[in-house]
Amino acid sequence: MAPDLKALFQRVAATADPTSVTRAERNQIYRLPPPDEEDRLCKEKTGFTMDELKKKAMADPETLTEVETFIIILGATHDVHIPGSGSSTLLWKMGLVDDEHQLARQVHHLLSNEYDIEVHRRAQKRARAFDDVKKARKAQKRQELVAAQAARIRASRPQWVNHMFDAQLPQWGFVIFRTAYSEGTDEKWRVFNGIFGTTVIQVFHKHWRIAASLSSTHVPIAVSDPLLEAADLETLRQRFKAMRERNEIPNRIATDCLLVADRAGPSEPDPWQNTLFLRAVNPDYDASAPNPSDEDLSGYEGVITIPLPKAVDWLYYCFFANSEDWETRYKVVKGGAAEQMVSTGSICFLN
Repeated sequence: MAPDLKALFQRVAATADPTSVTRAERNQIYRLPPPDEEDRLCKEKTGFTMDELKKKAMADPETLTEVETFIIILGATHDVHIPGSGSSTLLWKMGLVDDEHQLARQVHHLLSNEYDIEVHRRAQKRARAFDDVKKARKAQKRQELVAAQAARIRASRPQWVNHMFDAQLPQWGFVIFRTAYSEGTDEKWRVFNGIFGTTVIQVFHKHWRIAASLSSTHVPIAVSDPLLEAADLETLRQRFKAMRERNEIPNRIATDCLLVADRAGPSEPDPWQNTLFLRAVNPDYDASAPNPSDEDLSGYEGVITIPLPKAVDWLYYCFFANSEDWETRYKVVKGGAAEQMVSTGSICFLN
């Protein structure tokens, strides 16, 4: 503390009448400009002198502007473009030694009065109101940005992906039956399950990038039972329907289609470079039922063969949305893009 300032503090501390301390002395103690300069700055920024501004705070604090509020709190030197600028007792007290701290506390206690305390209390309350408004606007802006981003993502997704997201599926997938149990097929079955999971990730992370989270809820039910060695379709259908009747198939796992892995795993040296093919079976197929259309469905026995990637987008969505019947699916894989995928063996994706 400078010698002349310390002398002022000591003189004020010794006075018996705090009202005898002039405004100029008060301003010097509180690190404020001289009264004339303070009023000039205050009027320049608010249209009021400091005394008039305090009276406004007492009479109608709800009409204080943000600038007026912070000039009362931080002084006339406060600049709205520089947060925290102005007078701060805490800041200049940081440079005081112990005896000076005690002297400063004594003087500030002596000079404090109910009027100034109430003026500052009302200004602080008004400042909190401004802060609440800013926080609310910031939160609203953040919500608008999030909503706009969500809208952009939704607009860029295919409709079927949006339907899947809208359903908020806790899990989804198919029941998959293993039908090969000869020596060496355990390892192939393990590899098959790994490829299946990796394919789901590839489909939703690489092709449907904005649908990546769907892969985390894909939970297929893998059935591995040696009693199903080389099982025919009728055996698999009966086993599946028994599971369905006993409520062993979790909600949102397809109950009107089962998948069959005829080989327990790939035979190629590098299975990651080739897709696998599965049979998708209608568990309720009835060969004696009449043909629902006039079209030739010869060769259709309630089963279609599809490349693995199609089981996790096109095929599942068919059942999820109930958008196609089995005869339509058969015609799709027989004469459309799916047949080309089966014949070429390349990994293709639903457009």
